[in-house]
Amino acid sequence: MATIERAAATAMPPYFGTVLRNGSSGPDSAQVQTWLNGAHSRWPQVPSVSVDGKYGSGTANAVKAFQTVAGLSADGQVGPSTWNALYGAFADIRGTGEVFCGVTARSGDRGAVVKSMQQKLIRIRQVYTAIASISADGAFGSASAAALKQFQRQFALGIDGAFGRNTFAALAKVYSQVLAGAPTPVLPRYPGLLRQGSTGDSVRCVQSYLSALGGVVPKVTIDGKFGSATAASVRSFQRLARLAEDGKVGPATWSALVMAFNGTLRA
Repeated sequence: MATIERAAATAMPPYFGTVLRNGSSGPDSAQVQTWLNGAHSRWPQVPSVSVDGKYGSGTANAVKAFQTVAGLSADGQVGPSTWNALYGAFADIRGTGEVFCGVTARSGDRGAVVKSMQQKLIRIRQVYTAIASISADGAFGSASAAALKQFQRQFALGIDGAFGRNTFAALAKVYSQVLAGAPTPVLPRYPGLLRQGSTGDSVRCVQSYLSALGGVVPKVTIDGKFGSATAASVRSFQRLARLAEDGKVGPATWSALVMAFNGTLRA
């Protein structure tokens, strides 16, 4: 019987600290199921399972089979040793790196998948400042959902605040490009006319892009509230861009702001 060599490398995402067992549910359970199916492709004695995020008897039995061939205590539960060994086996087949867990993470979920998402948002926020500050606590609350929407808005994704396959792929790409020093240009859709009194994430984008221009125009607070300071900064930008100086963000000003911000990413 072929055995699985346990990898010493830390899993991606790292173990969160909560033992997964029969009755558990959520993105981390789906991550385990995804890794198990990868292991099954090489070690057929490890049964394949449905990737639904529900840790039932089928998943527990597959974990036991994996633990047996990996030389681990076969208790059907996923603690740190089994989590890391599962990742190592999967990575040996598919290559290292984090993969989509298989289900959409939503507000109310918690665990390693959520924490990894939060950590990436925190890192890219240093460049894309329209994303609000959050904590990497592994708890997918309203703040994380709002930050995810702010990310989705800037990269032409469905703005639902959920962490599905497309958003996972986009966040992974943007994160890797930030680490490489070559940030991805933003592609926010024009939201309609913004003016003094407007509020929301599109206003945060305007404020973020203005602030990224440094001393060229007055910096503004990124709070999603289009007040007099934001209007004044917009007028300064419009003057430089040779646009009508009305302090409002119509399609021409929006496009020019996006282009100017993307220009700072290449600087």
